Amino acid sequence: MYEPQEDSFLLQDFVKKRANGTVLDMGTGTGIQALTAARVSRVKKVIAVDVDSHAISFAKNNNKHCKIKYLESDLFSRIGNKKFDTIIFNPPYLPKEGKTQHLELEGGKEGHEVIARFLADARKHLAPKGNILLVCSSLTPHLQEMFENNLFTARELGKKHVFFENILVYSLAADPRVIELEGKKVRGLTYFAHGKRGVIFTGTYRGKKVAVKMVRQKSQSPGTIALEACALIEVNRNNIGPHYLLHTKHALVYEFVRGKHLEDVMNSPNIKHLCKKVFEQCRKLDLLHINKQEMTRPLKHVLVNRNKVTLIDFERARKTEKPHNVTQFCQFVGNHVMREQKKDWILLAQEYARLRNQKVFKKILRTLS
Repeated sequence: MYEPQEDSFLLQDFVKKRANGTVLDMGTGTGIQALTAARVSRVKKVIAVDVDSHAISFAKNNNKHCKIKYLESDLFSRIGNKKFDTIIFNPPYLPKEGKTQHLELEGGKEGHEVIARFLADARKHLAPKGNILLVCSSLTPHLQEMFENNLFTARELGKKHVFFENILVYSLAADPRVIELEGKKVRGLTYFAHGKRGVIFTGTYRGKKVAVKMVRQKSQSPGTIALEACALIEVNRNNIGPHYLLHTKHALVYEFVRGKHLEDVMNSPNIKHLCKKVFEQCRKLDLLHINKQEMTRPLKHVLVNRNKVTLIDFERARKTEKPHNVTQFCQFVGNHVMREQKKDWILLAQEYARLRNQKVFKKILRTLS
C-alpha cells in the first residue's frame, strides 16, 4: 500500500480546488484523495477503487465518509458503464527494477504501462465535461503521445521538484474534436496508427467501420484535412482511394480499408500483378492531373487485400499539369521489384515522361509480365 508522499499532497491541493460532481478515485491507497474529495461541497459521491484488497480494507477503516464507497478493482474492470465528472489518479509510474513488481510504485517495464492502460479506458468513463486529475513524473516516457493517442487535451496544473525528477499534476479533458465527431455520429474512436502529420483512429459511422485521420494537436497546418478531403472526393469518382464519408476542420472520415501494406507483400509471388494494378491507378491519377507525390516510396501508402489494391493518404496530392505518378512508380519497381532490369525501367520512365500516351503505358505493363 502506498503511503501518502509529496505527490499525494500536491495532488490533494488540486482535488480540493477542482473535484466536483461524481468522483472516481482510482488507486485510492490509504484513501487520502477520496476523503479529500468527499469533504468538498461540490462533490456528490465518491467511488474509491484499488487493486490491493489490503488497501481497500485500510481505507474503509481509516477514511470513512458517508459519500464514499470503496471497491476492489483493477483499474476500470469493476466500474461497469458508470461515468464520472472527476477522475483522480496517482498511478505507479516508476520503471520495474527487480523480478517482483511493486504495484504501488512500479508502473511496468518502462514505468508508463499502467498509465497507458488507464488512458485507454478512461474516456469512456468520463462525463462529457468531465476532468481527470493525473499525477505523472517528468521521467515518465511517452506522456504527450499517450494523451494525444487517447484523445485527451492536457494542461499542466502544477509541479514539485523532488530529488531527480519533477512531480507533475495534469488536468485532462476529452479532445473537443471527439465531441464534434460524436455529434456527427462518429463513435468509439480508438487509436490505430500515426504518421508525421496526423494520427489515425478507427471508429464506427452508421454501422460501418471507419478510419478517422486527425491532424496532430499542435500541427501548424490544419488546412491539410480540407485539401485531402477534396482530393479523395475527386479520386473516388474514378474508383481510387478509400471511400470518403465526411470531414471537419480537423478530421477526415472514410471507410476503413482492410489489407496489408505493400511493404508486407513485397515477397509475394503475385507482386508483379499487384504492381500492374497500382500502375493502372497511377495512370488514372495522371489523366486527372493529380500528383500524389508518394509513388517512389509507396510501401505504406498502398493497401493490398488479396488481388485488390487501394491507394491511401492523399494529404499531399495536388493538381498539376504534368503529374509524375506513373514515372515515380517506375522508379520504385526498378529499385525494389525488378532490380535486374533497373536500367530498362529508367528508360521506360523517361519515355513515358516525354510522350505520356497509352502506347507507352501498355509497354510498361507488358514489361511486368
